[in-house]
Amino acid sequence: MKQTYKQLYSLAGAALAICITNSASAITTNYWSGAGDGMTWSSPANWQGGAVPVAGNTWQIYLGTGFPTTTPAPITIGAADVVQTSDSIFGPEWGETLDVYGHVTAGFACFPIGAIGGPTSTINLYGNAVYNALDTFSVGDTWWFPGGPNVAINVYDNSQINANWIQFGGHLSISGNGTVTANNGFNTGTATGPVFAGGLDTDATRLIDISGLGRLILPGDYTAQVNDWITRGIIEGNGVVGAVSLDLASDPGHTIVTAVPEPASMALLGLGGLALLLRRRLVS
Repeated sequence: MKQTYKQLYSLAGAALAICITNSASAITTNYWSGAGDGMTWSSPANWQGGAVPVAGNTWQIYLGTGFPTTTPAPITIGAADVVQTSDSIFGPEWGETLDVYGHVTAGFACFPIGAIGGPTSTINLYGNAVYNALDTFSVGDTWWFPGGPNVAINVYDNSQINANWIQFGGHLSISGNGTVTANNGFNTGTATGPVFAGGLDTDATRLIDISGLGRLILPGDYTAQVNDWITRGIIEGNGVVGAVSLDLASDPGHTIVTAVPEPASMALLGLGGLALLLRRRLVS
């Protein structure tokens, strides 16, 4: 009987090994080296083994090159680049910068990390860039690493970030006509505590700034949470704490947070209205 069990265990182990081997041959993990120009995503010279991540054939991507990073030049995902992983993208890390002009989809999560007191790790989205995280977009806050909230995410132009969950420990700036959407929740921990136990993120490391026509889209009625952020001083409109407005009518089932227009913009709107009124009077 013992021999039979041993044979069964051996067969099960062999079957598992075959499955793992087959999976590994069908999908890869890619590591950034920056050994080429240190910037171009699509250049084989910048990847270990010359292997540029292939959409539909990539499990995970690791961008880190050391602490602090040995590749500080912006890693650039071009407008024609399509990046897709089945699991996660780890990075930028420890002072790296990732500039995104194209389309990125992480099947599970995006995990940028930056050390407090060290160089900031930054993700910039430009033009019509899109970054989708099908579960979690972490802004310097991960459950598997307690430190690392020194992260800045900048959403410019018409770019957008979409995620089910945003775990927030760093800085988020939404400007131009940029949009950030959290479908299930936007977690900020407490004023003095982290989102995940053991983390180093507090309100001293957190800030949301919305300017121009930028929008933060949150699930359901997020009024209470946004008012809490205002009280804590971690959300700004055009650089002014609490200068944001909430719209629960335009997109039913969501709260849209935008910046209150700056005084100069309000003045221009007022002048425009006055000019229109004078024109009507002259015509009449």
